[in-house]
Amino acid sequence: MKLDPKIFLALQSLIPKHRGVFTVSDLSNLFLAKTEVDIQQKLKPFLKEKILNRFCRGIYIAQNFDLEWLSQRICPDSAISFGSVLAKERCIGSIPQKTVYAVKVGKTRIYKSPMGQVVHLGFAAVGNQLWFGYVVAQNGIQYADAEKAFLDTLYFYQKGRKFSFNIYSDIQVDRLNPKKLKKYLGRYKNPKFKTFVKGVLNGNR
Repeated sequence: MKLDPKIFLALQSLIPKHRGVFTVSDLSNLFLAKTEVDIQQKLKPFLKEKILNRFCRGIYIAQNFDLEWLSQRICPDSAISFGSVLAKERCIGSIPQKTVYAVKVGKTRIYKSPMGQVVHLGFAAVGNQLWFGYVVAQNGIQYADAEKAFLDTLYFYQKGRKFSFNIYSDIQVDRLNPKKLKKYLGRYKNPKFKTFVKGVLNGNR
């Protein structure tokens, strides 16, 4: 099947609206396809010409795509956190390029592609008691605030997760709101975790 120029132009016009991220449902509407086989057939020329690339099951991306929006489309209930937020808030330096870190309730999932990587670290189901400090921004993406991103980082670090930055020396904790941190930390039940956080804040290894 050859590339349909009308569909190509329609797709190009939709890329800004979809921020370069398309689900199978989005494409079925574009292609006017009713079956999975029909969608895949009409997708082939777009994949061959690298106009679209498959990122993970059910998700396709254009060349200019929004990695954070991709994370949100993969898991709508996730929130950008960890180094992705800490770097934006200038609490740490840069994080690996083309990588976004988010938190969710459920199993940890890592999605890799030559065009980017999405890391979803998961709280256990009971971890929804820790689901706070996240706000949906005007761009429709849910983010942790700096204080919750800091606590999320330490929570998963204590569980064995390694990060691209040193939690003891690379985080500028003086940029965090101490009152908000104290309030947030009070919602954690594990006394060992609370002691660990206070140690990091005080520069104790």
